[in-house]
Amino acid sequence: MRLSRLIVGTALAVAALVLPQAVVPASAAVTDLACNFDRITFNACLNFTEPTLNVLDAHVGLDAKMPQRYAQEIVDIGGLNTQAQLFATPGRFIADMAVVSGSPSAGPTGLSVRLITTGLSRGDLNINTGAGAQESFFVEVSYFDPHGQGAWKTFRTGTVTGDFAPR
Repeated sequence: MRLSRLIVGTALAVAALVLPQAVVPASAAVTDLACNFDRITFNACLNFTEPTLNVLDAHVGLDAKMPQRYAQEIVDIGGLNTQAQLFATPGRFIADMAVVSGSPSAGPTGLSVRLITTGLSRGDLNINTGAGAQESFFVEVSYFDPHGQGAWKTFRTGTVTGDFAPR
């Protein structure tokens, strides 16, 4: 019995030393998808694409889980009241985002919103100009929910972190 406790205790001690190092995120590309979600009500994601050298487009998607009828009412009544802003951490405003054609929309899983900002210069996004410096960006997406007394619902995407220096 004592030997098994010793083995389990040793395994737990090793896991305590190894796991925190394994959880540290690796350096990511600026084009990686960054999502924030609560596993129940929403999923909000941000990613950048580079259509031409040193020019980035920011893409955002928000999926809010709700009954399709409820989502359709939001689209019909308040659909024009959808907005998003791109920020650099810790909260420096960078740009407003435009709603993509056909968005917002209602579907079987709820409300779907897509937004984009095009033509962002890597030079403008490279706030920390030191060699290899990392920048972090996130988006806050909001829509007006006209149900009841009406309220703005705001969701934050995951954070994209990487080297935005011009190439």
